[in-house]
Amino acid sequence: MATLKDVAKLAGVSNGTVSNVLNGNNNVKLETVNKVEQAIKELGYRPDIKARSLKTKTTMSIGVIMPNINDQHLSGIYQGIEKVLSEKDYTVSLHFTMDAKANEERAITRVLQQRVDGIILMSCMKNYNKIIEKIDSSESEIVFIEREPEDYEVNFVGSNNYELISNYIERAVESNITKIAIMTGPSEYSSEKQCIEAYRDTLSKLAVNSSANYIQESNLNKEGAFKATVRLLQLGEIPELIITSSTQLMEGVIKALSFFENEYIQMPKVATLSEDSWVNHTYQNVELIPMKSILIGKRAAMLLIDNMNSPRLFEKKRIYIENEIKPLEKNKKLEGLYHLKSKTKSLKAIMLKSSSSYATVSLLTDFRQKTGIHLEIDFYDYNELYEKIIEDRVVGNYDIIQYDIPWLQEFAVNGQLDCIDHYIEKYPETINDLIPGIFNLYSKYDGHFYGMPYMYGVQLLYYRKDLFEDAKIKRMFYEIYGIELKVPENWVEYNAIAKFFTKKYNKDSPVEYGTTLGGSYSSGALCEFLPRQWGFEGESFDHNNQAALMSKENIRALKNYCESFNYAPEGATEAWWDEQVECFAAGKSAMMILFNSQATDIIDPSKSKIVGKIGYEFVPGRRPLIGGWSLGINKKSLNKQEAFKFIAWASDCDLAIPYTILGGTTPCVNLYKSSELSRLYPWLNKALKSFDKSRKRIMPKAKSGNVLSERKYEEILGEAIYNSITLKVEPEEALSIAQNKLQFLIENS
Repeated sequence: MATLKDVAKLAGVSNGTVSNVLNGNNNVKLETVNKVEQAIKELGYRPDIKARSLKTKTTMSIGVIMPNINDQHLSGIYQGIEKVLSEKDYTVSLHFTMDAKANEERAITRVLQQRVDGIILMSCMKNYNKIIEKIDSSESEIVFIEREPEDYEVNFVGSNNYELISNYIERAVESNITKIAIMTGPSEYSSEKQCIEAYRDTLSKLAVNSSANYIQESNLNKEGAFKATVRLLQLGEIPELIITSSTQLMEGVIKALSFFENEYIQMPKVATLSEDSWVNHTYQNVELIPMKSILIGKRAAMLLIDNMNSPRLFEKKRIYIENEIKPLEKNKKLEGLYHLKSKTKSLKAIMLKSSSSYATVSLLTDFRQKTGIHLEIDFYDYNELYEKIIEDRVVGNYDIIQYDIPWLQEFAVNGQLDCIDHYIEKYPETINDLIPGIFNLYSKYDGHFYGMPYMYGVQLLYYRKDLFEDAKIKRMFYEIYGIELKVPENWVEYNAIAKFFTKKYNKDSPVEYGTTLGGSYSSGALCEFLPRQWGFEGESFDHNNQAALMSKENIRALKNYCESFNYAPEGATEAWWDEQVECFAAGKSAMMILFNSQATDIIDPSKSKIVGKIGYEFVPGRRPLIGGWSLGINKKSLNKQEAFKFIAWASDCDLAIPYTILGGTTPCVNLYKSSELSRLYPWLNKALKSFDKSRKRIMPKAKSGNVLSERKYEEILGEAIYNSITLKVEPEEALSIAQNKLQFLIENS
């Protein structure tokens, strides 16, 4: 077997240099790092110091790595582990992964560096090869819990979820419950896969038909379960019973059901796998399927101790904890039990096709329950929405209008939006919890209010934190540029770093592209250009309200933006925000500028490969574009009182968390300080702080005194930007054409 000395000899370096490379120290030249890595590869060297039988000193420390202990079952497991280990005088270090693979990799590296004697791990990995190889080459032993590495010879302790779910379903069917749904985590985990297999096999054995929609996989948190339950109920196939595989999922299900509780004559029952405890009454109206959680933890700790005491001769074991199921009470079947109640008054709204609008629709049952008002919504994409609102100015089909904040001035002046001053005066509590200053920004024109802030978004820089902190990559960057790799603070730095991370310019880059971009005509291109314009101290209008596009600052900004497309995927000039998120989440790019309201998928394990690897910061230049939408009342509406009830409800901070979980982005300040949601969306506080640094598009008045159409401004400048990034026209010429068009608009509107 090759040794460290062999590696040093082949690479022509000292033993200490090899150690520095292995430990990730960044004071080693890149050329030397490559030599050492090549020698390690050629020799097949592994730093194996396993010989535990020769070990004379232990650390009496154990690393426990789990997704969390918020779930009652996981909390019980940890209690069992800690009880056994503390009685044996072991020190326990507990590490949480939140089911992010990057977090798990860091936790394993950390505990091995601490030279722990053993590890107890509940893994979120699909492939266990790396973990097992890492542990095998260390001085530690390992026991896996709950999620079983089926094809490896390892120690494992877990519950028999298949039997638990199968027995419970049999008893449910005996009690005349046949419409049964199940909510689990990802089926790639053996514990969740068992639940799904038991569900399918048992219903098949009992000849009970089941809807395909009754099997719902979710991220293993209450937020994911909340979304999945809302989706299930909206399909209209209401189950009699929903079984969940964890108490965290159960909490999400219960919260979702609360929004529908007056919608149906009787709501589904809920049952969940959970710790078998004397406090089983903690969750009202929920039946617990008892698991021996503490026993699982105890057996895992005892198995690990046995393995550590006899590392070389120990035979790996798999232990499955058996449980008992209590019989269910018989349920009398009721005909017509699950059906919608009738609706009363009706309103009509026009809204943007977006995740925020979907979130609102998902929660409409709450609005109906509170007001008895039914809402019909017509949805349009961004480019159509403005035109449809303008068309409706004469007809007045809609009671409620969703408007982009740059449209406020125009819609207020042309009489399309109704002033809501008297409502705010009568119901001041409707704006109490908003981000300070946002009500004026989103709703106020000429001293009056015309809407309620509905969807908040501000641009942030998202970047691959793991790449920016990698010692080898940092050394590579230093050798090319002579400066440290850090998060860019201006747009020149941004392009330099983007070029460094683009394989076309740096074959050693670990990702394909330096940045994602969404330059689609015309809104995408404009939104990405404006923070660059402001970062270079450029403006579209001077202090006399004249067009000012031909400044050297604007030309530099547009050239900088055009350069960025060299470091983005092909087709970026036609891309929109969805394509940007998809590229970044796939791990193909190092950076992305995006509104926080569009970024939720990058931390969704079912859609993202980079969960746990993401950093976030203010945009370069610290002058982000603020985006967002408000809800206003059509001046021609005959139902203004009811319309205000809706826009007040949709903006209510009591809905902030469920609305955000479902894909919305609220301007309620308390959301951004929520520890629960900050765990899910760690950039929330940064988004809140960005508000004070942000700018919105403000249109000056024309010579006639009319407010310029923001839409026409967007088309003029957006066309110039788009023609530049698609190489149809040079930046100077494009801005010159736009300057003339914009000045003509000012003089003739």
